[in-house]
Amino acid sequence: MRRGAGRGRLVVGLLVLAAILLIAADRQQALKPLLTAGAAVAGPVEKAMAGLTSGGNERIRALEQENARLKAELWTRSDDPAGQPGVPATQPKLEGVRFVAAQVIAYGGQQGLSGTVTVDAGTAAGVRPDLTVVNGDGLVGRVVAAGPGTATVLLATDATSVIGARLAGAGEVGTVTGGGKPGGLLKLSLLDSAADVAPGQRVVTFGSRRMVPFAPGVPIGTVVSVGPATDPLTRTALVRPAARLTALDAVSVVIPP
Repeated sequence: MRRGAGRGRLVVGLLVLAAILLIAADRQQALKPLLTAGAAVAGPVEKAMAGLTSGGNERIRALEQENARLKAELWTRSDDPAGQPGVPATQPKLEGVRFVAAQVIAYGGQQGLSGTVTVDAGTAAGVRPDLTVVNGDGLVGRVVAAGPGTATVLLATDATSVIGARLAGAGEVGTVTGGGKPGGLLKLSLLDSAADVAPGQRVVTFGSRRMVPFAPGVPIGTVVSVGPATDPLTRTALVRPAARLTALDAVSVVIPP
């Protein structure tokens, strides 16, 4: 009887999670034409300016991009994306996933979004909206617009960012939302108000079967503090991002088959 009740709560929780993510997607749907136009117009200028200031860092950047690619491949193809021994993947992996190396060439809010960066890879390389962007440390964000040679990436810390998440090892699911500051903390809301969560636990992307908009198992961050268990619906915690979102350079875009 208890097992059946637990399974029922999980189904309800996943439905709530899906509804939250759909609402977040609807909020940004109206911005897509403006974002795409902005990427096509401003992207080449930002790319040219980045080329003037690159100096002699090409070798270091190439190594960072390779590191980001290898980490992304490990996270998205491993049977244990959470990095916890004996914990199976929550989603089946797809064959034929590839990774596009890119460089962050500009920071700044664009078209109503406060936390975005521009990368020097676009539709010509297979980059399109709603793809996961990572670096060697973890999740950076997702693509929200793409031009021929550049793309706009919404950082995980943006106030409009909503990410399906789970606790590594524990498997508890919920959402991670941005606080609006690139160097700030994220807010984790778990669907089980009685979930055991403690500082030091890692949070990873819940992902989807087709890796859109997020591939599963990518590190989001680490819990630094837990809110009091007073909310009858959710359990909240603050999370420090795994990636240094104020010091981005080489990144990798996950391209599903």
